Amino acid sequence: MIIARYLVKEIFITLLAVVLVLLLIALSAQLVGLFSDVASGMLQVDTVLYIFALRTLSILVFILPLALYLAILLALSRLYRDSEMTAIAACGIGTGYILRAVSGLALVVAVLQGLLSLQLAPWAEHQVQLLTAAAQSRGDIQGIAPGRFQEMREGDGVLYVEELNREQNRMRNVFVQQQRAQGSSLIRAESGHQMLDEKTGDRFMVLETGFRYDGKSGQQNYTVIEFEKHGIRIQEKAPEVASRKHKAIPSIELWKEDKRGYAAELQWRISSALMCLVLAVLAVPLSVTSHRQNRYGRLAIAIVLYMLLTNLLTVSRNWLFDDKISPYLGLWWVHGTVLVIAIALLLRQSGIRHLLNRSTASR
Repeated sequence: MIIARYLVKEIFITLLAVVLVLLLIALSAQLVGLFSDVASGMLQVDTVLYIFALRTLSILVFILPLALYLAILLALSRLYRDSEMTAIAACGIGTGYILRAVSGLALVVAVLQGLLSLQLAPWAEHQVQLLTAAAQSRGDIQGIAPGRFQEMREGDGVLYVEELNREQNRMRNVFVQQQRAQGSSLIRAESGHQMLDEKTGDRFMVLETGFRYDGKSGQQNYTVIEFEKHGIRIQEKAPEVASRKHKAIPSIELWKEDKRGYAAELQWRISSALMCLVLAVLAVPLSVTSHRQNRYGRLAIAIVLYMLLTNLLTVSRNWLFDDKISPYLGLWWVHGTVLVIAIALLLRQSGIRHLLNRSTASR
């Protein structure tokens, strides 16, 4: 029991370190993408941190199986190199005992992974879609980046603001180009602000002290209007999600409904939890090393096997989505194949080949 706790402790500490490193790498890429959306006006600054926190749950689903796999490999490989495993084997502890200790930790991680993939990640993805839809339906002034030409929400014009004070809701030196059925309009104003009509709920951009030019391209009969105040109604949309992504659909709905792609998405979520168990069994024989072997030789082989597993799962999910394979076969055959390979490696490591040779020689 003492040795089992020692093995689990070593793997768990390594697991925390690997999760932290992978999470920092993945989140930094996400953060760059989110700030890029803010710079382009697609998102507001006050929603970035909330979306960032929600995306962390989705990223953990992809990170956790790989982190557990690497943690077992790194922790056990170190014990083999430092001859600690030799001392443990001298106490009569074999591969089966190590496998049971590793499987206990893997089972806990698999339960956590199942909770993430089946419950929390779909909820987080749905919240992100709602926030994104709500941000895009808010008034244009919320997403304005000063000093840049931006397409208006409805895609029927271009807006340029030289200076913007978000706290005071004030814009300076505004240029608007709108394309209408009757022609195009060019508006230039010294200042402007956003206003909400409480009766209708419509949101307006009120421009102050400027000129409006109406006409058609190629014609010279433009109408010039000088104004003190000029309102442009911004089409306010309800914060609704036009179409839900499969990964944002609750797992219970995937289970009950018989729609295209639902079985593939549900099996994909369950597979991520199964991966924790299968990869843990595979990592035990792959971690066996010696002083004379290259430190990263086995690790490279393990990474190749992991990439092969994830690619086969992705291909199987696409086949299942396109109804090319039966849901009963689904993604399960990939886990079964890898598990057979892992058991074969374990039996080879346990010396079953020598036992078979000895049995053959005795005959």
